[in-house]
Amino acid sequence: MGFLSNLFGGKKTEVRKTTHEHPFHIENPTIGFLNLLGKDAAEVVAADTASLSPLFQDYRVSTDLPPRCQVLFIYCDIGSTGRIVGANKTLRELIKDAGAYVAVVASENDTEAYIKAMEGRNDWNANIVLSMDRNGEKFAEFFSKLFSAMFKGTSMLIAWVELVPQIPGYDHPDAPGTIMAAEAGHIVFKRSG
Repeated sequence: MGFLSNLFGGKKTEVRKTTHEHPFHIENPTIGFLNLLGKDAAEVVAADTASLSPLFQDYRVSTDLPPRCQVLFIYCDIGSTGRIVGANKTLRELIKDAGAYVAVVASENDTEAYIKAMEGRNDWNANIVLSMDRNGEKFAEFFSKLFSAMFKGTSMLIAWVELVPQIPGYDHPDAPGTIMAAEAGHIVFKRSG
């Protein structure tokens, strides 16, 4: 099948396990902000964009289609069935369409809705962060620290644990209430030029 794919112009994909010692490097990542909530989220999207986009060489904002980016923030309501309200694509499809390896649902949603939304994996691996409580300004501060560490060569998984140690029953007052599905594993960012 790989031969036929190459013969007809298809791409050969390589799958490898990322590790702390051998993370996946993303050179000059672009951050994207997809606002599917319209006016209801405009202020929050603007604040997150102002806080996080200076860390990246390029950023994109959209209100309908996922912008092409490696880091995607999605503002949406997820219904009890796991479908994004008002969208014809699933959460995983939006992430794949963007080409994102790091995705953050930046609007608060119910845990049960997230469980449904994460069902049915596709062929795209990304570290997906799901927000239950933004915790005000702590949300952007946390992701700013996380991405800064990743640009300094610390993998996303290691930086995450350093910022919010995984201690059962411990509340992190300086961080948002989130869950991460680390499906892409260890990722670091690199700047060139």
